[in-house]
Amino acid sequence: MMQASRNNLWLSKLTKIDLYQLIEEVKAGNSDAIAKATLFVAHASFGLWHNRARAKLCRHFKNHPPAREDCDQMIDAVIQRLIDGRFSEQFIDQLSMAIRLDPKRMHAAAIAALTSEKVYVRRYGERVIHILNSSSKVLLH
Repeated sequence: MMQASRNNLWLSKLTKIDLYQLIEEVKAGNSDAIAKATLFVAHASFGLWHNRARAKLCRHFKNHPPAREDCDQMIDAVIQRLIDGRFSEQFIDQLSMAIRLDPKRMHAAAIAALTSEKVYVRRYGERVIHILNSSSKVLLH
C-alpha cells in the first residue's frame, strides 16, 4: 500500500493546466492518457481543480469506457467513496459513470450506503437506487 501511494504521488501534483491537457488527450483516444486518467479518477487527490477534472473524466468514461480492469478500478474507488462518505459536490458524475458501467455493483453499494450512520451517505444511496429503478436502460438481473 505504501509503495502504491509513492507510485501515484505525481497524481496529487497535477495542476489545472496538466488536467486540461490530460482530458484533451483522453478525448483524442491517447491510450497512455487514458491509463493515467483512470488512475487519477481512482486516486484520492485534493488539488486545485482535481474534483472538476475527475467529474469531466467520469462523464467521458461513462460513454467511452476504458478497459474492464480500468473500469473496475474506478468503480471500486467510487463505491469506497460512497460507503465512506468521502466525496465532493461533484460526486454525482462519478456515481453516474459507475451506475452506467456496473449497475449491479452500484445497486449493492447503494443498499450498503442505506445503512450508514451518515445522513448524506444514505441520501446518496437512495439517489443511486432511484436512478437505477427509474432507468429503463439499466437491468439489475
